[in-house]
Amino acid sequence: MQDRAAGAGGGGELFPVARQGIDRPLLLLGTDGFQDERFERSWSALLSRSPGCVARRRLGHASHWVFTDYAALVPQLAAAGLMTAEGRAAMVGGIDPVVSVPWVRERLRAFFVRYVGGAMSWRDRGGDLAGG
Repeated sequence: MQDRAAGAGGGGELFPVARQGIDRPLLLLGTDGFQDERFERSWSALLSRSPGCVARRRLGHASHWVFTDYAALVPQLAAAGLMTAEGRAAMVGGIDPVVSVPWVRERLRAFFVRYVGGAMSWRDRGGDLAGG
């Protein structure tokens, strides 16, 4: 059986993995609103020590929590006056979830289909979460 391991990371510091590198396909997703010197150093170290395929993508006008369900929830809270515009910007950035959610989904889907293979959505399996 062929080993088809692959991984994806959304933002953040990667020093534990960056020290040794990785020999499997890895997708790094970042935002322009969540980066600093430590972040850049850890990603650069990982890239330089990883002989496998490491893809790096950055989403503009966004912040770290855009890679979670907050991407859709936080803008609704802000629109309802339940959080400030500053709070929204700090969590998910100013990007519209109509743009951010499909952007993240498509990059994850394309990466895993390419390196792991097969359908990556329960909808693609007729709604069967077990994949059977």
